[in-house]
Amino acid sequence: MAKKKVVPEEDEDELDDFGKDLFDDEEIEGEYPKIGKNEKKKVKKDAENITELDEEDTELSEEEFEFEEPEGPEKPTYKYLDLAIKKGEGQYDYKLLIEGQSHGFCNILVNHLLQLEEVKAAAYQVTHIEPPVIFIRLKEGKKIKNVIHKGIEALRNEVSEVEELFNKSM
Repeated sequence: MAKKKVVPEEDEDELDDFGKDLFDDEEIEGEYPKIGKNEKKKVKKDAENITELDEEDTELSEEEFEFEEPEGPEKPTYKYLDLAIKKGEGQYDYKLLIEGQSHGFCNILVNHLLQLEEVKAAAYQVTHIEPPVIFIRLKEGKKIKNVIHKGIEALRNEVSEVEELFNKSM
């Protein structure tokens, strides 16, 4: 009678989906550099030199840590909106195209526009293909420029209030 050959069980991690060992055809060898006694001494010397350099670099004078604070209050830096107004499909529908703004700005501006009594509806859409678009539907007889101006002023006032509260807490 023929005896069955005993095959050791293989780790499941080394098998692909079909049960074949992924590394059967490859020969994997580790290559390590041969270091003799002279090379070991050289490596130790290099390591000592590195630690000496590190100690020298960490010794910094107090002057290097000092910095000058600007005098007086900082002047605000404004970022101007690139805004285009287009007529929408309806008589009182408008689209605002805003370059370089994100969901955060569009969301808060739409919230402020919705609080105005001249605005019936407002929403926004942000895609990475086109600039963000804010859709606005006004009540009859209202002018879009006046509504936008009121919305931006309301947003500016809220930012000023938050800035004052922040400065008081510091």
